[in-house]
Amino acid sequence: MPDLANKIRAVVGVRWWITYNQTMSEKFEKQFPGQHEGEEVELLFRQHPLVMRKALVLGLLAILVAVLPLDFPQVYSSDKLSSLALKAALIVPLVVFAGWFYRWVGWYYTVYIVTDERILEIKQKGFFARKVNEWQLSGVASVNYEISGFQAVIFGFGDISVKTYVGDFEMKTIHKPAEIHEQLVQAVKRGGGGATRQTQVSQRRDSGGSTGQAN
Repeated sequence: MPDLANKIRAVVGVRWWITYNQTMSEKFEKQFPGQHEGEEVELLFRQHPLVMRKALVLGLLAILVAVLPLDFPQVYSSDKLSSLALKAALIVPLVVFAGWFYRWVGWYYTVYIVTDERILEIKQKGFFARKVNEWQLSGVASVNYEISGFQAVIFGFGDISVKTYVGDFEMKTIHKPAEIHEQLVQAVKRGGGGATRQTQVSQRRDSGGSTGQAN
């Protein structure tokens, strides 16, 4: 899966590759920091870009408010007022663009990685904060998704909820939730979770019950 490997390297970062032990890389190719030996990546996905819409709208409004006074002749009647308006028209867009870039970094580097062992959630906050959560596939009981609302239907995003035996977690505003859900379900089955885990538990209980009666 070379394309998937390249995407993960681009998303997670290149610093890990600088410090990676070349001897170990001959055994297997790691695609993200913390990957176990022999662990294979099956799926990489992130939230829909529309999660940035609030920052986009607020930024455009701020630019409009900063630039709009330049259209009024009264502003140029005072040197001090015109100078202030020009500074605002220059500074506000720069601040807005910086804010947009900050928000984009948080969106782009926040990813979900599904391997043949676990689900990882990598949350990026700005430039220097990152939080990683993980759940074993064998501990997943069920995976569900919901598409609710006009925007979700039109733009194709929804929420995916995962129930595990140690708690539940939700992945919000995921692009193409139906496709991701199907791939997640298959990964969970291969990893020993879901119906497979329930069947194994039932078989153990039945086996234990039979033994008890025999004794």
